Amino acid sequence: MHTGVVRFAARLAPRLLGACAALALAGCEAVYAPKPLGDEVVTLDPAEWQGTWLAPDMVITTTVLDGATGRLQAAWIERAAGGATLEVVEGSIRSMGDWTFANILDQSEVPVGEAQGEVGGQGEVEAQAPLAVQAAAPRYVWLRVQKEENHLTLWSPNVEQFKVLVGDGRLPGRVTDDGVELGELTPEQLRMINDPASNLLNWADPAVFVRIAE
Repeated sequence: MHTGVVRFAARLAPRLLGACAALALAGCEAVYAPKPLGDEVVTLDPAEWQGTWLAPDMVITTTVLDGATGRLQAAWIERAAGGATLEVVEGSIRSMGDWTFANILDQSEVPVGEAQGEVGGQGEVEAQAPLAVQAAAPRYVWLRVQKEENHLTLWSPNVEQFKVLVGDGRLPGRVTDDGVELGELTPEQLRMINDPASNLLNWADPAVFVRIAE
């Protein structure tokens, strides 16, 4: 199941948008981390982080939920065949050195198995347990963030390049049906992610938001 979290991350990446012609109906791939990226919480000043932000194909409204812990909420409108809906996600802003990341907990649920019914004397299935569903192990959708006065620039992961580096062992993790799940990253591997030469972020296709109201 894909949530608004993944749709939000995907809408911020024109490359991903091009690969998902019907975003509301089919989930896009993402790169997931097992814990929030960044080892320090960014203290959020509502005067700088809160407001309504405009990009060419999207408008979001941000609310600082807890500035001391870096908790930020983003809301936007999704239009589909059945009408418009309000989407809301909550994330944390963290940093490592000069790098800033937005981290959003993915709250998908996954089926973990289906119990088999018992066969009675007449060869018929007497009962069958429903498909068991449990929360997946915690994982986070993340974006690289650069905050300037009244401007917010976001870079999404280059999913295909992550697949290559995870596949050849340069990054820990595994390729899944819905993208890439990273393992624990070393500081050197984080530096690789933030190095434009590695092509692990969509550097050429950032989402640039301009604040139009506080």
